[in-house]
Amino acid sequence: MTQLRQFVLGAAIVGALGAASAAQAGEWFQHKFGEMRSFHGDWLAVCDAQGEGQCRMVRAEADPGSDAFFDMRLAVLRVDGTPDWAIEVMDRGLPAEAVTDLRFVFDDGQSITVPGSSMKPGTYDSVGASDTLTITDPNLVQSLLDHMIAGNHVQVHYAPEGSGNGTARFPLGGVTSAVNAIQSIVLPRQE
Repeated sequence: MTQLRQFVLGAAIVGALGAASAAQAGEWFQHKFGEMRSFHGDWLAVCDAQGEGQCRMVRAEADPGSDAFFDMRLAVLRVDGTPDWAIEVMDRGLPAEAVTDLRFVFDDGQSITVPGSSMKPGTYDSVGASDTLTITDPNLVQSLLDHMIAGNHVQVHYAPEGSGNGTARFPLGGVTSAVNAIQSIVLPRQE
């Protein structure tokens, strides 16, 4: 292969990688609800109160044939004033008060079990969401987040199933970009 062809091929590859990277990292914009938002691959980064409030990254899915806006949701919240994160798992029909087994299974075969002492029913700041569990143990959440950054998808298994099916599956494309976007908002506030 001539040097010119090698250069053109190399430039095309670098350009394609740059375009793929740009597609993963969205610009922040103000949503009509007053939130700052940006899209990152499969994930949406959101910061309340025009970027001054709580920040989180969210992936929501609807079950096939469902009329709901979403039937399952995985959210990773940045805990203000700390270096910590929390994770919320929502699946329609998940019996939050009764769940005794919660496992995250990643596409690389790694499985992380969440002990009952590390999860609570409801969202991070409310107990009223009957089909949601929140994980707040900072070391466990960081381990889960590290696996999310490295992975392509995760299946969350829970038991008992309740009226749900015991499994929620989420793609992980864009997690690193969403984490970085949230850190770019939160870290300057903590200085």
